[in-house]
Amino acid sequence: MPAPERRTRSDVIAAAALVVAILVAATTLWWTSDARHTTLITDPTPAPEGPVPVAEQVPQTLAELWRAPSPATPVPVVHDATVVTGAAGEVAGRDLGSGSVRWSYRRDLPLCTVGTAFDQAVAMYQRGQTCSEVTALRFADGRRGPQRSGPVAAPTRLTADGDHAAVTGQHYLEVWRTDLVRTLAYGRLPTPAQPGSQPRPDCTHGSLALDSERLALVEHCPGEASARLTVQRSHPKDSDQPEVDFSTPLPGDQARLVALSADRVAVALPDPARLVVLDAEGYVVAEHPLAVPDADLQGDPPGGLASITGTPAGVYWFTGSATVALDPGELRPRWVWPGSLGPGSVVAGRLLVPTPGALAVLDVTTGQQIATLPVDRGDYAGPVSTASAGDAILEQRGDILVALR
Repeated sequence: MPAPERRTRSDVIAAAALVVAILVAATTLWWTSDARHTTLITDPTPAPEGPVPVAEQVPQTLAELWRAPSPATPVPVVHDATVVTGAAGEVAGRDLGSGSVRWSYRRDLPLCTVGTAFDQAVAMYQRGQTCSEVTALRFADGRRGPQRSGPVAAPTRLTADGDHAAVTGQHYLEVWRTDLVRTLAYGRLPTPAQPGSQPRPDCTHGSLALDSERLALVEHCPGEASARLTVQRSHPKDSDQPEVDFSTPLPGDQARLVALSADRVAVALPDPARLVVLDAEGYVVAEHPLAVPDADLQGDPPGGLASITGTPAGVYWFTGSATVALDPGELRPRWVWPGSLGPGSVVAGRLLVPTPGALAVLDVTTGQQIATLPVDRGDYAGPVSTASAGDAILEQRGDILVALR
């Protein structure tokens, strides 16, 4: 019968060393992990889901309810009774009426942008040179939804339509579906699976617009004197192999993508200021003069997105010095309101357009002014993006979000 094995002093020391090594590795992994640097506080009593009751009439006066820093939201982010702000690495879900924080999500990374897609708040955080860390958060309670990572470079903006969202980038952009899985990669792919699959990887992206089926993009390409308009499928069969409907040069090297409809694309051009409308095959079907300064239409819009408010009744576009109302189907201009600070938002069937020291109440069809609501913005005189929820109005004034009622 063999003698039983005996543990030697060396065996004990080796086992102890192994345990210590495992503990050190686990501690190091936790210390450097994203989980340690992420804090999520959800709301145990979620806000009631469902639309806030629609305002039946435009208010006669407005007073400030609350304000909060929110440099990561280019436009107000609001859904039902929850307003979302983004500042100093924290995304906060706030009560519409009081501004009190009901839930929060914080990381030790800079926020690139916070937007709305698929009835969720979508936060993009910057790691290195890219806005690669993406998390969707439920408006009602802040619980995490889908997450993803990707190589979209900073700075970036997010825009959504239906079941798809696009994130902008000067050389590379992506489109995602509702679970944040990528459906389109376009431009200079960091690691192309099939070299040569991208039609114009060396072009610079100027501005884009998205609808449920298509993505339209203004490109500036080496060796081409004119800007180029490219319209493609937002969800091709293979995400890294674009399916282009058409790509055509535009008259001049300055162009801004304004809007898409079911079978039209509207592009603004300077010198002279005009709106060119193309059909689904890339042919110009209309050209409308615009009573706005040429300077409004030169260069690319901030973040690669035109400042617009879209409704079933019309598209309201802020050029930089005026609000232009477009027919939602043909995309032809209906009227121009000069001297505005933003595209405006609809309350009780009227368009409330920010102007210096006020909100102008306009008829959505004619642009005729019906009333004026004084608004004290102190010494702030820059652009103002607005949104409405019930009888509350939200104003994004630079890095500050302000709620009014």
